[in-house]
Amino acid sequence: MWFRHGAQRARRCLGMVVTLGTAACAPSPDPSGLSVEYYREHAAERDVRLAKCADDPGGLGRSRDCTNAREAARVEGIGSIKDLPPLGLPKVGDKPKAETDGEDAR
Repeated sequence: MWFRHGAQRARRCLGMVVTLGTAACAPSPDPSGLSVEYYREHAAERDVRLAKCADDPGGLGRSRDCTNAREAARVEGIGSIKDLPPLGLPKVGDKPKAETDGEDAR
């Protein structure tokens, strides 16, 4: 397809304007994203961030900061299952204390 010399320049110029305009209007990434480790070390800031995230779960609640604060709260709240103490459940075949206490009184 043959275009006039001036038309080719106009098309290139228009293409550059559209490309730059699209790039300028794109949302910028959130540079203030704090890490999970930061929120683990700073409990007060973590609580403030979680309160803000709970206030706007559809918008702010989906941000990187909210995700990192929730993860830090999860880790600091319970931690790993491996780190939990034993539950102290009775072994199979053991009688409950209520039954054994009554036998001693007879």
